[in-house]
Amino acid sequence: MVARAGPRRERDRNHADDLPLPGFEESPGIDLKGHHMDTFVTVQGNLVTDPVHRSTASGASVVGIRIASSGRRFDKPSGEFKDGDPMYIGVSCWRGLGANVLRSLRKGDSVIVLGRLTYRSYDDRQGNRRSVHEIDAIAVGPDLARCPVDVCRPDRGERPERSGSSEIASCDPVAGEHPAAVAPAA
Repeated sequence: MVARAGPRRERDRNHADDLPLPGFEESPGIDLKGHHMDTFVTVQGNLVTDPVHRSTASGASVVGIRIASSGRRFDKPSGEFKDGDPMYIGVSCWRGLGANVLRSLRKGDSVIVLGRLTYRSYDDRQGNRRSVHEIDAIAVGPDLARCPVDVCRPDRGERPERSGSSEIASCDPVAGEHPAAVAPAA
């Protein structure tokens, strides 16, 4: 007897699109539809350059950052932690994310980057073929295990009051000042 596969039902055909990726089930603002075969990574490291802004030929805004990340492991003979070899990786931050990165981060800042790992090849100035892995960022944030941060929320009009606070202060990230930290005029 020969088994014949019948027509696939619509539910079976789209079943893979309905499955959430582990760790992303409750992540607001992260749209992974159509990206099930992409490789997503989270990297913690330090910025080795200041963010650099550029625009594409189509006018899209992109900010590039470069981070260094190295693992640490415990060396039993010496009884100390040792740094591993650093990994340097470029990160592209598009549109609004890029604008926030440009306004908020500087060389030396410790960050955590979530994004899609990409691979591309190019010819360098000497004509040699080079290959590089990069991250197309979905989210970038400061590493709160290494430094405190004052969060600046965008003004979105009327907001409901929070318990214990009559108003939510906003700040000017360009000036780097938080209104609560500025003494009132006498």
